[in-house]
Amino acid sequence: MKLLKEFLYKTVIFFVFISPCLLSASAERVDYCDSIPEDFAGWNSSVSLPKFDPEMGTLTAVDLLCILNLSGQVLMENTNPLPGNFTISLSGALTGELPSSENIYMPINHIIEGNLSGYDGASDYKGASGLNSTESVPTDEASMSISNLEDFLAGAPGERITVPVRLEIGSLVKMPGNSMGGVISKAGAKICVFYTYGASSAEDGGIK
Repeated sequence: MKLLKEFLYKTVIFFVFISPCLLSASAERVDYCDSIPEDFAGWNSSVSLPKFDPEMGTLTAVDLLCILNLSGQVLMENTNPLPGNFTISLSGALTGELPSSENIYMPINHIIEGNLSGYDGASDYKGASGLNSTESVPTDEASMSISNLEDFLAGAPGERITVPVRLEIGSLVKMPGNSMGGVISKAGAKICVFYTYGASSAEDGGIK
C-alpha cells in the first residue's frame, strides 16, 4: 500500500509539472508585417494586414508591434557675429487607428544640439557658422495587445484589416542672437501583427 501511495504521489507531481509544458507546446504563432515607405514627416498613410484564418485553430491573442525609421536633415546658419550653441527639439507621435477605438501610439521626443561660430558672411549652411547634416533619430518600438480579438478574426478567406497610420512631428529651434534654419524630417514605418492560437486537436479532425 505504501508503494502504491508513493507511485500515485509521484504521478500527480509529474502531471503538475508536465501539463503546462504540453499546453505551451500546443500554442502556435504566426506573424505578418506591412510597411510604409519613407516620406517627408507629416504624412497620413495605412498598412494592410491579413486577418487570422480560423481554419488554423482557435485564436487566443493578438499583439501589434510598430517600428519607426526616422531621420532629420539639420540646416542651421548662425547669422550673429558671436559664436553660439543651438538646440533643436523634435516632438510628435505616430498613431495607428485600430477598430474598437484602440490605438497603437508611439511618442517622439528628441533633442539635437550643436555649436556654431560667428557669421562668416554667407547664408549657405556651410563653413564654421553653418551646418547641413543628416542624422538618424532614435525612437522606441511601440507594442500593444488587442482586447477585442474578433476585430482580427477573418470571416472569409483572404480577408484583411486596414490600419490608418499618421505621423505628426514639429520642431523648435533655440539659439542666442540671430540664426536661420531648422530640420527636415523623413520617416517610414513598419507594423506587424502576431497571432497566437491553439492548433486544432485530433478530436476536431486534426490540425487543418
